[in-house]
Amino acid sequence: MDTPNFGAILDRPANEIHRPKPLPVGTYVCVVVGLPREDKSTKKGTEFVEFTMRPIEASTDVDEDDLKAMGGLENKTLRVTFWLVEGQEWRLLKFLRDDLKIDAEDEDGESKSLRQMCSEVTNRQVLAYVRHQASDDGTTTYAQVGTTAPVE
Repeated sequence: MDTPNFGAILDRPANEIHRPKPLPVGTYVCVVVGLPREDKSTKKGTEFVEFTMRPIEASTDVDEDDLKAMGGLENKTLRVTFWLVEGQEWRLLKFLRDDLKIDAEDEDGESKSLRQMCSEVTNRQVLAYVRHQASDDGTTTYAQVGTTAPVE
């Protein structure tokens, strides 16, 4: 098997390099990839937990032509972030319990912590509604998860 030559990227003609297009607006069936990342925001230092999701199927509300034009779903990921601030923890609980269908109680009937529930997210499916968000300077459009829901 050949080893990839990442330095070859530097040899590509500049006119062949384009900014990737964002996923089209609409609903996608996604699979959670790995465990969430815990970190703090750079601006205010607010703690958050971030989940990486791989879209595996586009729903009927996604424009098929736009999806083909941006290269389809292969190698695409989405991220959904939950800020860990008092009064907002219910959003993370909704995502874990209601959308990913992770049981909030252990086998003994004891309530699990959000951290325990987060350890069970890998390979769970969820519906993610993607919307477009403009960058702060208005020069770029990003695909952003607006809402999530359970896969029925």
